[in-house]
Amino acid sequence: MIEIFRRNLFVNSILLLPYVFILRLNTVLHPVGFTLGESANVFQKSIFFTLTDPLAQNIFANLLIFCQALLINHLYLKNRLSKNATLFPGLFYIIFITLIDENNLLAPILIANTFIILAVLNVLETYKLPQAKVYIFNTGFILAMASLFYSPYFAFILFGVISLLQLRSFKIAEKLQFFIGFGVPYFLLFTYRYWFGISFVDLDFINEIFFRIPKFRTDGLIVFYLSVLVPLLSIVLALFNFGTISGKKSIQAQKKIDIFYWVLLFCLISFFIFNTPGLHHILSLAFPLSVLIGCLVSDAKRTVTLEIVHILVVSLIFITQFKLIIF
Repeated sequence: MIEIFRRNLFVNSILLLPYVFILRLNTVLHPVGFTLGESANVFQKSIFFTLTDPLAQNIFANLLIFCQALLINHLYLKNRLSKNATLFPGLFYIIFITLIDENNLLAPILIANTFIILAVLNVLETYKLPQAKVYIFNTGFILAMASLFYSPYFAFILFGVISLLQLRSFKIAEKLQFFIGFGVPYFLLFTYRYWFGISFVDLDFINEIFFRIPKFRTDGLIVFYLSVLVPLLSIVLALFNFGTISGKKSIQAQKKIDIFYWVLLFCLISFFIFNTPGLHHILSLAFPLSVLIGCLVSDAKRTVTLEIVHILVVSLIFITQFKLIIF
């Protein structure tokens, strides 16, 4: 089945939509809603106060994941990150997002992932572009929006600077454009809070930004640990195959692939800086891993092995969703 998505055809892209709903079938049959905390900001409330029904939330989440997968495939194909034009990155994003059953709901990080994808898309557009002020401003603005939906993404302000330095001669004026872009959403939020007489100091990211020792679950089933193990093994696979993923490609493709390793690094860094539920944060790994593993698999020729691994992972997803194994 996975070989269907090896060909970059419009109909194959559309097939990702039923793939999302089939893989996340339990979110429709037994929907679980997300409830905002008291410290939620106006941007988060604009989504979750509109979508209060658990089923509506999950249908929206599935459609959002489909759109994110299309964006990732567009990014992958437009920037020619691999020799072969496949739809694997979007497919793998759907799999990584769905792996852990506890994460199968409309969480703020899922919405924030959309902004991270768009931010990287804008960053890559700046490569060797003489006049890139619009993309640079957009990068800062979009990263700020991501951090307002999910506080740990505030660390990506440093990612924005590093990634732009990687791809171009990042001038002082351009740095100013980036930081102005990043500051605009926060300025709007402060203005809103001031207008309605709301205190500034209870912003979500201020409450949560501190170092702490991560806590890990020890009461899960075996299939739960297997689900967590898949993205962790994928990180190891992406790191050990750095030469294979970026090798024999143009300098432009190599530099752009490096950006996804930076995204992966900042996903891990933000996990240790911010006090955030570990399981939800695993969703942040889905985007960089889907692109890196997608590049690796797109050039691979062991189709039988790929099919077997795909079947095993999909089976694991259904086992965890429907509790087919109780140990």
